[in-house]
Amino acid sequence: MTTGYGFTGAPRRAQAYLVLTLVAALVLPWLVARGTDGDGPAREVPADWVAALVLVAVSGLNVELGRRLAGGLTHTQQPHKALSAWAFTCAMVLPTWWLLVVVPLTYAHARWRGLRVPLWKWVGSGAHLVLAGTAAATVPWLVDGGLPNWMEGIGGRGLLVLLLAVLVFLVVETVLFAGSALLNHAPDEEWLRAQLLSPAYQLTEAGVVLIGGLLAAVWTGGAWYVLLFVPLHTLLQRAVLVEPLRENAAMSAELVESNRQLRAVSEFKSELMGMLAHEVGNPLTSVTGYTEVAAHALDEGDTATAERALGVVGRNAGQIREVLHDIVSLVETNPGGLSARPEPTLLAPRLRAAAAAQSEGHQPVVACPEDLRALVQPSHLDQVLANLLGNATKYAGGATHLCATPTPDGRVAVVVEDRGPGIPEDFREHVFTRRARHPDTAGTVPGRGLGLHISRALALANGGDLRLAGSESGRSGSRFELVLQAPAG
Repeated sequence: MTTGYGFTGAPRRAQAYLVLTLVAALVLPWLVARGTDGDGPAREVPADWVAALVLVAVSGLNVELGRRLAGGLTHTQQPHKALSAWAFTCAMVLPTWWLLVVVPLTYAHARWRGLRVPLWKWVGSGAHLVLAGTAAATVPWLVDGGLPNWMEGIGGRGLLVLLLAVLVFLVVETVLFAGSALLNHAPDEEWLRAQLLSPAYQLTEAGVVLIGGLLAAVWTGGAWYVLLFVPLHTLLQRAVLVEPLRENAAMSAELVESNRQLRAVSEFKSELMGMLAHEVGNPLTSVTGYTEVAAHALDEGDTATAERALGVVGRNAGQIREVLHDIVSLVETNPGGLSARPEPTLLAPRLRAAAAAQSEGHQPVVACPEDLRALVQPSHLDQVLANLLGNATKYAGGATHLCATPTPDGRVAVVVEDRGPGIPEDFREHVFTRRARHPDTAGTVPGRGLGLHISRALALANGGDLRLAGSESGRSGSRFELVLQAPAG
């Protein structure tokens, strides 16, 4: 049962319907009790308050059985249907006004034990059962002039009266619930509409109400017979409700798992497309730009500039090839995450190449010992550097420093600094989240919010990490640290 709308959000017609049924449920049991007050066929029943107490206790037993066997009421609504049986039993063995005691108590217990339905629907459902029980209670009075002892001297006639009362109860209950389903928002009542149209639901509801009728028959034959009926009820509860519940629960679990896998595949597809656009887009932009630089330099006869530009084009074309290779490998071998092949890599040439790939005026100062190495897949290092420097260009006018140094704990730190406005405090913890973009820049700076997420994934795949470090005291800007493992020896 969906729970999208509260009572105040329900249509006026649905609110009026609930109020009307609630008033009728509070008034009609008293009127019917007064109208049927008189001497009927003799029957042996316990005192009314004892009968009501036992009914509530049996209802509580039913709910506890449902919780125990179905793994808790939060996983299923099925035990809710068995409450109909106790409303019907009350109508068959007690004056109708006792419905106003038994039904609220049984509903309150089920709600306390974890059956979650919006409170206003909970109240409406209880009112429906009170009215259905009141209607069923009139049947034996109209046919036999009173509530008979179902087990003494009436044989088949008593069974027919009982079945007729069951039918009246089910018809009134279905009509009342159908009114709620038709008058409220359709999405909010999708579950209820489906149930009312389900033959399996109606048969199960008939079964649990008939159990209540059998309990009434046993009861009027002597209160102690109730104790003999409880084991039978336990078996019926297991056969009629619990076993189908377990099958449905297993099917639901499989469906949930299938949906989870489909969502994961869909998210992976979106991330893959974003990765392709982002990781190919950056170097492709450099290829396009430096191709134009090379062409212009050749026209001017400046072969040195053309040679440098073509070197940048070649490096970025190689990076695109590596990206495509990694994406294909990611799909074929490990769609749940990235894998890497770290190797001892000389950092200084890579850092200088990454800086040189930036446009004029946005190239950072590079500082790195010429012999410093780190364990990293070279193409992954190039991607991370391109992403960090590209971000600095987009958000901070370009990186100012790109340096690499050994760390005291025996690792290597590659640092990218800029002197831009920095990352807002409220966004710092989300900066590596996939598709996360700050609202102040999302509409003005192009991007997909994937660069830092992918970069950190690449760092982790290589046994390192990427983190946002604090800027030096008194200086603005951002400072990203790529921490990598150092080669042994």
